Amino acid sequence: MDSPYTTTITDEARKRGIVVDVIDPHVPIYSLVYKGKKIRCWRSLTDRVGAVTFHLTQNKHAANTFLKKNGVPVPAQVLFTTDENAGKFLNRYGNIVVKPCSQWGARGVSVKINRMDDLKRAVRSAAKFESTVLLEEYVCGEDNRLIFVDYRFVAAIRRFPACVVGNGQDSIRSLIRKKNALAEKRDPVNRIPLDRETVRSLSAIHLDYASVPGKGKKIYVRMNANYHTGGTVEVVTDQIEKKLIVVAEKIVRLAELPVTGVDFLVNRRTGQYRVIELAPDLAISPRGGGKVAEHFIDYLFPETVEKKRLSAP
Repeated sequence: MDSPYTTTITDEARKRGIVVDVIDPHVPIYSLVYKGKKIRCWRSLTDRVGAVTFHLTQNKHAANTFLKKNGVPVPAQVLFTTDENAGKFLNRYGNIVVKPCSQWGARGVSVKINRMDDLKRAVRSAAKFESTVLLEEYVCGEDNRLIFVDYRFVAAIRRFPACVVGNGQDSIRSLIRKKNALAEKRDPVNRIPLDRETVRSLSAIHLDYASVPGKGKKIYVRMNANYHTGGTVEVVTDQIEKKLIVVAEKIVRLAELPVTGVDFLVNRRTGQYRVIELAPDLAISPRGGGKVAEHFIDYLFPETVEKKRLSAP
């Protein structure tokens, strides 16, 4: 319950006199209670979303199938069954993504796989987190998450892969460790893993942990843009194209998800986009999350909106 992904919500609730009743601090599951009205939550997921709807949209393959049937542009996908079926998929698309089917935070994700030996290792890595492993067409583009509350667009964030900046003296390994030490104080989940995927990402640009970047040289050490692997996040609510908002609103209504994140990869050169995932249990965090949390509590407890206005500085 001490995670910012929960406290951003509970702090806003307490400002309005809403009681936070913690059921399980480790999951975390809690109830918000106000004048006899109770709503049970798991991060931003609430009792207002049905179990079937959650499983449909949280499962990346099921969500992809659902979106494709409704005319939404999505990357091609197959479930891993054998090395043979994986090899055929790799040969067809050249570069692919391998990931567990229902995980979050980039756990077990390998990006831009283009060799069979790397593909086998990536499948083993994903299978450590979940037995169902997904193969997905790699799509190059800007990573944008559009956030909706009560079916209305309220915020957007843009995510960038983890990087370090050279000083002409330290190795990449040393630069990562220094950056991780700062993350440990600020937000431990934002550390860059010193793992095989980071090694592979560096190798793709002909570098390794011992390489010493020149002063001011920015080095992207991961290919995925997730915050949980050291990526950075920028709030871009006012920069999102209208067409993306329209598509995302259509999706959240079709899926019957009043609170969710819709993840787009956008090719700025061509204007083309693909929807890669839905986040029915998105983490409402401090990076723009304060405003989202306000909308979230407005949605759950509209009777407290006036109290919010009166307590504002």
